[in-house]
Amino acid sequence: MLFNQYPMNRSGRGFSLVEIMIAVVVGMLGILIIMQVFLVSEGQKRTTTGGADAQENALMAMFTLEREMRIAGLGLVGLGCTTINAYNANMAPTTYSFNPWPVTIARDAPAAGSDRITILYSNSAFGNIPTTLTNPAPVSSAVVNVVANGDGFVQCNLFIMSSPPLACTMLQASQDGQKTGQDWNIQHNPGGAYIYNPPGGQNIFPVGGYPAGARVTNMGSLVNHEYYVQNNNLMMRDVNLPNSASNPVALVNGVVSIRAQYGRDTNADGYVDVYDNTAPATATDVVAVRLAVVSRSGQLERDVVTPGNPAGSLVLWNGGTIVNGGALDLSAAGPLGATAQQYRYKIYQTTIPLRNVLWNN
Repeated sequence: MLFNQYPMNRSGRGFSLVEIMIAVVVGMLGILIIMQVFLVSEGQKRTTTGGADAQENALMAMFTLEREMRIAGLGLVGLGCTTINAYNANMAPTTYSFNPWPVTIARDAPAAGSDRITILYSNSAFGNIPTTLTNPAPVSSAVVNVVANGDGFVQCNLFIMSSPPLACTMLQASQDGQKTGQDWNIQHNPGGAYIYNPPGGQNIFPVGGYPAGARVTNMGSLVNHEYYVQNNNLMMRDVNLPNSASNPVALVNGVVSIRAQYGRDTNADGYVDVYDNTAPATATDVVAVRLAVVSRSGQLERDVVTPGNPAGSLVLWNGGTIVNGGALDLSAAGPLGATAQQYRYKIYQTTIPLRNVLWNN
């Protein structure tokens, strides 16, 4: 038997167990470092993406509210009344009243940390061109109103009758305006699709009705939108719809608060003298609205990234005194919960002139 008399070359013996274990440890350390870098990078990416989403959400909410407010008051600011009486067969109760203010700001419950903003305007192309009665209108159950110009009044349009200092009344055209000689007839028959016209015996006119010369303003479908925050969404409901409170529309997610203040003209010179939440006395009292929208990222951070204290850290108004709780409480007891400070927030503020009020003045 022949044996190899030459020893095996060392380089051909392979790896020892110790060498393999060292290689495994080095490889695991490398994977650990790579994973750490990946996790940090991914966290930064999520934070950046979440911040961008919060910014886009706030801008979209701001755009939506600003666009509505710039139209607010169309057809309303010249009515000269402080109350509009109305009827809706689908509401309970069927008769109700509301103020003709272009913008109404109401504070939600203190724990909610947000406001409710109601915006009113006519969406008729003739909303700022009123006409007048040529004959008196004694009661709202009358079938026909004779007006000086009925052009633009379309079947199902809402219209408002006004004669200061009387309260205003809202009715619904049951057919297009009909020209009769030199005048126009605007019928407002009750029943069927004309839910805003009260049947006989349910008069919503002021005592004695309206005299000749009373103003008649076409409101189209009368946009009456209420905006508020619910479950971190900007919500909108159409107040004219009977079930709107239980069926609102979610417009923009990631919005945690909207706050607004009236810019009031206290000396009738057309300029804002004070910002506050004092309810207006007339439709022309408020010439601007100061608005703030707060949105937050959807990324829950591991650590506290937004400072907060029981008094609130997100101050919404720059300069001056914060009126009516202008700060948003981010403490554990605040409206956004115990983890509120582990989110990043975006705040946008603007002042919106109410153009229809300014032009009317």
